[in-house]
Amino acid sequence: MLIISVIILNNGMVKKRITEENNVVSAKVLETPMDCDNLGRRGGYYKLQYNGQVFVKKGNRLICETIYGKKEVNVLTNAQMDKLIFLNEYEESNDFLYGILLGFFGLVITYKGWKK
Repeated sequence: MLIISVIILNNGMVKKRITEENNVVSAKVLETPMDCDNLGRRGGYYKLQYNGQVFVKKGNRLICETIYGKKEVNVLTNAQMDKLIFLNEYEESNDFLYGILLGFFGLVITYKGWKK
């Protein structure tokens, strides 16, 4: 559980760094969900192409409405141009909160296990 919390926190740091760099690029939209209204709780998946690479991104209904029917969409990328995030993905993500809560929960379980 502690390893998973570190991974989640790392993903949050990567998103934060990409957002701070503010390197906006235009990516080609390859695939979107068929209907934005019927995505369900988990959202949908989107295929974007940039710099010769195909990125599969997960997003909610708001992202679907933003890119549905478009040929290109503005996204943020890092300096190596090997990661893409949507423009508001960092602000809407709760990676730090979930990572800290999961890490705390893992520490409590570990402590109780060693205490016995």
